[in-house]
Amino acid sequence: MASPEEMYQCQTMNCGYIYDPDRGERKGKIKKGTQFKDLPDEWRCPVCGATVKAFRPLAGPGSVHAENTAASQPAQTETEGAESGMKKYRCDICGYVYDPAVGDDAAGIAAGTAFEDLPDDYECPVCGAGKDEFSEV
Repeated sequence: MASPEEMYQCQTMNCGYIYDPDRGERKGKIKKGTQFKDLPDEWRCPVCGATVKAFRPLAGPGSVHAENTAASQPAQTETEGAESGMKKYRCDICGYVYDPAVGDDAAGIAAGTAFEDLPDDYECPVCGAGKDEFSEV
């Protein structure tokens, strides 16, 4: 799996698509293994149509997390996450990550709701994919 520094997330409002070089991008006919920096200039986010300028790395210099880390509380460690039993799940279609610590306000899902406890008809808030289109992170 690609490292977070190699994965880029769209920053446009209500999108959050994550470009993963290990997966490429079917809609734009981008082959697996293509690094974000090597995407063609005309490439657009497959969810919202934003240009590459709307993307930031998931980790490292220039990432949203690097900017927010100093202003936020300490990140949860892997051990703490495992102890809580609350696992994150990523939409296989658009890259949205369901975080049970946050929930999904727009869908009326309270913070603290485990993915397994979501209703069977739960849909990705970004692309509308069904619950069965999510994979554990």
